[in-house]
Amino acid sequence: MNLLDRAAALLRRRPAPDDRRIVLHLGSQKTGTTAVQAWCRDHAAELLRAGVVARTTQPEIRAALGGWYDTSRQGADEMLRSFLESAWTSSGAPGLFYSCESNVGPAFTPQDATLYPKLAGAVAGIARATEGVERHVQFTVRSYGDFLESAYQQQLKHGQPVRFDELVQRVGAGVSWRDVVTRLVETFGADHVTVYDYERSRTAPERPLVGQVLTDALAHLGARGVQVGDDVSRRTNTRYTQRMADLSVDVLPLLTDADERAALHRFVTDALGRRPAVDDVPASFLDAGTAARLADRYAEDVEWIASVVELR
Repeated sequence: MNLLDRAAALLRRRPAPDDRRIVLHLGSQKTGTTAVQAWCRDHAAELLRAGVVARTTQPEIRAALGGWYDTSRQGADEMLRSFLESAWTSSGAPGLFYSCESNVGPAFTPQDATLYPKLAGAVAGIARATEGVERHVQFTVRSYGDFLESAYQQQLKHGQPVRFDELVQRVGAGVSWRDVVTRLVETFGADHVTVYDYERSRTAPERPLVGQVLTDALAHLGARGVQVGDDVSRRTNTRYTQRMADLSVDVLPLLTDADERAALHRFVTDALGRRPAVDDVPASFLDAGTAARLADRYAEDVEWIASVVELR
């Protein structure tokens, strides 16, 4: 086949712009995103037969964005658009499922007291990258206490020697999903946003959260014949035990560079995480009073979210 024939064949495979759809699974962190992404990679061929191409491999996404996840950077929207365009073009599939919780930025930064302080610029970049395509956004919220503890463990894993009480003092009073949901609605429209409550009890006939996210995404993309099932991947990120967390808090301030911090994380994960002591327990940092106040606020905010968008 000569060059012109190959180009013609490629154009015939490319879905028309009006046929394209995309589901943007944007997080939040520590809400089953790793399991969603793993399932898509494990079922790539089956998805493609149903007219859906998935882009969920995080190093691949980071490389496509120039070595960063930040979609608020100048030019990142065009790089993301090119990455998504290549998925449609190379696959011939009209449906695209894109999952990357890191695009919306870190949950907390040392200089800011709000939740996802970089979200506005990041979401604007994602919106520009997908402009003109039928799109739907999925985002999962979880209780503030658990989310704070999970975010804190991520900081320890990444070698940031901040104490948990310092984090709570900085962000605890204002932590809220309301601004996040408001920004998503303002950018994409309420009818194009689904929010998932991580804490919701999901008993039969409801699907587990990961299965629900995937099933809904395939429905939005018009996929037929793909059964997600209830045996979705249970792959999760490492959770610290109390002993792992205590050791990290004590040792991290003594380390001088990134290599030493990475070596500590490997040691903590391998030596302590895989061989926990008999009396070791999952890491916990919140006192009962703060936990109760955060739980009450979360219940109020979930009720508000349900009045604004579809809550699953």
